[in-house]
Amino acid sequence: MASSLCQHAVAETALTGRWIKDLAQQPLLDPQTSGLTFRKGELVALGDQSADESTRMKLFRLTPQTGQAITAPIPITVADSLKSSCFYQYLSEKPDLEALTWDRIDETTLITVTEDASNYSLSPDCSRKFAKTNSTLYPTLLLKIQVDPALTRAEIVAVRPVQFPPEAKLGNFPNDGVEGLAVDSHLNLYLAVEQDMANKPRIFKTRLTSDFWARDNLVKVIDANLTMPPLDDADHPINGIEFIPSPLQGHPGYLAAVARNDDELWVFDLTNRVPPYVQKLSFYVSTDDSGLCQPYDKLVQTAIEAVTYADGTLYLVNDPWKQHYSDNIQCGTHADKFKSMSPLLFQLNLDPRWFSPLRNKIQNALPAISGLASHDGVSYLAVQDKKIQRPGDRLVSIQVSADQSPVHQPLFVTNWPAGQMASDLEALCALPGRPGEYLAAESGTWQGAFGRLFHLKVFPSYAQVLAFYELPVERDNNPQLEGDNFEGLACSAKAEQKYLLILGERGSATTPGFLQWGELNLASSALSWNSQKLQVTGPTGVDSAVYPRKISDLFLQNDVLWASAVADNGDNGPFHSVIYPLALVNPAQTQPVSLMAQRPVFWRLDGLKVEGMALPAQGQEQAALLIGSDDENYQGVIRPLQKTSLSPYGTVQ
Repeated sequence: MASSLCQHAVAETALTGRWIKDLAQQPLLDPQTSGLTFRKGELVALGDQSADESTRMKLFRLTPQTGQAITAPIPITVADSLKSSCFYQYLSEKPDLEALTWDRIDETTLITVTEDASNYSLSPDCSRKFAKTNSTLYPTLLLKIQVDPALTRAEIVAVRPVQFPPEAKLGNFPNDGVEGLAVDSHLNLYLAVEQDMANKPRIFKTRLTSDFWARDNLVKVIDANLTMPPLDDADHPINGIEFIPSPLQGHPGYLAAVARNDDELWVFDLTNRVPPYVQKLSFYVSTDDSGLCQPYDKLVQTAIEAVTYADGTLYLVNDPWKQHYSDNIQCGTHADKFKSMSPLLFQLNLDPRWFSPLRNKIQNALPAISGLASHDGVSYLAVQDKKIQRPGDRLVSIQVSADQSPVHQPLFVTNWPAGQMASDLEALCALPGRPGEYLAAESGTWQGAFGRLFHLKVFPSYAQVLAFYELPVERDNNPQLEGDNFEGLACSAKAEQKYLLILGERGSATTPGFLQWGELNLASSALSWNSQKLQVTGPTGVDSAVYPRKISDLFLQNDVLWASAVADNGDNGPFHSVIYPLALVNPAQTQPVSLMAQRPVFWRLDGLKVEGMALPAQGQEQAALLIGSDDENYQGVIRPLQKTSLSPYGTVQ
């Protein structure tokens, strides 16, 4: 497999297996273990139709640490209520069970899936109802196994045939079907298919609704839209999957998948914003202390078939491949176990590298910047003004150095309120005295929705929404009316956990902009806005019609509130910008913001639409400001501005 484009560990991770043993401490005889789940502190496994008759259609309760059986195998029966089902004959004879999970609601509900039913066919009536599977002639079946709380009995009580999307092009491959099941924390059920007509593995999903098992129609699954690692034309089937919750609040989590032909673990981020992490694995079994053999034999044919997760550990079990399992006999040790197809249990601790939300991708053009704030003097946080219908990241981390080009990295954001990411972020400020914390504002409301101010905490590789507040509303945006367009935000400390916020409305060719201020109290999570608004007509000494947008960003430096004003002539420009001192700020006063009578232009930038201003980076002694632009179809730039003469209203040094 070509893995240069995916995240992967440098070296193999070596795992040593333990023989799964029955109550008599003997290796379990040929169960063909194909499914594994963690339930109430123990592992539960099951096997497929090729298992020995003594272990076929059984559940195995195992101690996680040792693989030792806790009880005798539990037979899986079929409920009498299914005798009238189209699928009863197959289920009651020799079904090929290929995965195991539970529904995350009721620990007495286990879920499995069937694969090979090539020796069976549906009746004409059943075929008319269920034949349109868009895969195999005999449908893939999702089965509900009802167990008692003590897990002493197990019974198949419900069945749902699966319909795959026709565009998936799975083909009629009875023995290359679903081999993995997993349920996430939002009750999405994921199904991993070994291969499609293009010889590639696939992952689909459906929703476990409250009436899921009460319905008798086809379950229509959809593509999970997870990017696979780069694969060649050889076989790279997925033979087991498991859900791993994310350590980041608000993140949807991960899927761990075992690719048995490759001896690899693939870790998929369910946001699909990063490539899967590919962890190479090698598998060993201990020999003996005779001194005639190596202490450990490396298995040449493992065939990992299932994976499950609990408390920071992945548990993996193999499905001994009858044609090749004896190839593992090397020094004579364990020859009897390999010949009796006894499976092995492996343990793998979670690796923090699997969960990095960084995007390992070359980023050439800097994205459009609609707000900018210094993070630590070297790195900056920027916001992007993507509307809600546009996918992708809303925050960007930008590294600035004196001798290299800026480097940027999208930041994943967790804990968006109600799962609804920001729409049209246009302003940003850093909270004084709270390193790594910021406020970011949307441009306004749209048909009564949005218009939010987010309190963000930025970590090295992601950000988290700590809280959100409502922005003031003067004019709601809708298809018939252009409403508020807030594009500037400044923050100043007032007292312990209290902050003065200054919000800037941009204005237009026919309307002035305005400043409005409020007080944010983090201790009580309260934000109140003053009803007074200061009208802004742009810089003095300049025809205001030249720069219709009077405020495209705000930046507070000492007591001076700086503003940028822009001319925007469409997504292809041309653009023009000026930066000017707008107001004096004193948080201690009753009226903390006072417009300047004279607002001269300090910097004029033709060709750029400035929407972000911040302190210059360390080492840029000749710079007064760092600016970021949103040049629409031309993306954005970040530039330091040369110092100019001192302003009578404050200093830019």
